[in-house]
Amino acid sequence: MLNQVALVAQTDQIAFPDLTSVAAAIQKQVTRDVSPIWNIDASVDAFASLDEVPLGYWHVLIDDTIPYQAQGIHLNEDNGQPYALIAYSEDWALTTSHEVIEMLVDPSGNRTLAVNSPKPGQGRVLVLVEACDPSEAAKFGYTVNGILLSDFYTPHFFDPVKASGVRYSFTGALTAPLQVLDGGYMSWWDPQSKHVFQLFVTGTKKTFKDRGPLPAGFGTLRSFTDSFTNDLRMELKKTPPKNVMLSTLGSATTGSRRGTTAVDSSVKANADSVRAQITAVVSSFTKKRK
Repeated sequence: MLNQVALVAQTDQIAFPDLTSVAAAIQKQVTRDVSPIWNIDASVDAFASLDEVPLGYWHVLIDDTIPYQAQGIHLNEDNGQPYALIAYSEDWALTTSHEVIEMLVDPSGNRTLAVNSPKPGQGRVLVLVEACDPSEAAKFGYTVNGILLSDFYTPHFFDPVKASGVRYSFTGALTAPLQVLDGGYMSWWDPQSKHVFQLFVTGTKKTFKDRGPLPAGFGTLRSFTDSFTNDLRMELKKTPPKNVMLSTLGSATTGSRRGTTAVDSSVKANADSVRAQITAVVSSFTKKRK
């Protein structure tokens, strides 16, 4: 079944051509990279406003008025469909990729898998399936069409033991099951205490957090855990990756780009080539008609 995702920018900071560029990059990522690994089929399209989104699409909204605490995937109380809120930042494309992938892998926000707990002393626990969180830092991402997008783990992330030749995340940043990298985290529910736990990694330091029991009316396990992790995401944005092309996107307010990149030059050369050929073809037919 084809899932349909709509990207909508409710901010003047994002020009519509940039939104369509990001939609195209994420579409390629989903079709080429995510779909074969997670058996997911989806379309990703950009729309100028919420009013233009056809019925049946899952909404992804980028807005500079969304507080970080509200960022993430939620469920529509009217129809139960997922939607994502993204607080605008300079790396909004990376965050949008992150949220789209996690929405496709787990639309309900409650998908879990049973594993041996990452926390010493606990037994079997239910880990929340959040495909981008363990390697979510920008330095572990990769570029598609010159735009930095998120890494994501594969189903082998939940394997009981490490094996050689196994791919644990798309970029290969994750090298073992249940591994969490610098700037990443993982969330799970412990059936014995009935508490939610999280593991955060900063550098090589691991920090475990007991978030207590799920409150009544918590909505989804993901929305509950996101309420604790969005501050971490905000901190990560202060340390962009080195030697990685952040994006070829420009500023809607200035109309300028972040400097000419190799991707820009290649795209322009190709566009010039197409224009020249169109001119030649039109000219040829025009001469024949005279």
